[in-house]
Amino acid sequence: MQYSVTFRRMEPSDNLKEFGREKLARLEKYLDSVIDVDLTFSVEKFRHRAEVVVTADGLKIKAEEETDDMYSALDLVVDKLEKQIKRHREKQKIHNKGQSLARRSNGHNGTEDAEPSSEEDGFTTDRVRDLPLGPMSLEEAAAKLAISSAPFVVFLDQENGGVRLLRKMAAGSTELVRYHAQ
Repeated sequence: MQYSVTFRRMEPSDNLKEFGREKLARLEKYLDSVIDVDLTFSVEKFRHRAEVVVTADGLKIKAEEETDDMYSALDLVVDKLEKQIKRHREKQKIHNKGQSLARRSNGHNGTEDAEPSSEEDGFTTDRVRDLPLGPMSLEEAAAKLAISSAPFVVFLDQENGGVRLLRKMAAGSTELVRYHAQ
């Protein structure tokens, strides 16, 4: 783990530095690649502030905490970071699980086949894309939508096999569209 430490209005003791290294080492078990940690300590009157920015696995997480004791501030800020990293990893697991289910169910490798144009029944399209449609629960689709920049997710409902569309609406709400044959 690479550390970059900044001090404002205080020079930390060796004990505080060692405490910080031990606490931040807890984060290594959650991250796969090299971790860059920017740790900033500051003291103003009775307010001891610890601010940490962690960069790893293409992820940048920041947390800060202010208490009357630098050790407790550092302890609390590392707890916040640990929760954020765990939450991020859970989202990744759900996202990856949905992708692997889609690949297995469709025998598809996840790549898109794009043809320049197509004509069916006299109607011409500019482009044709074949995409996998995999089974997942509504919860998995919601998690995938939350971490995706796409405005919607189309999936096969695991419960009954129907085609579903979950889309982002205004003000952060979502809409579930259930397709059925007429």
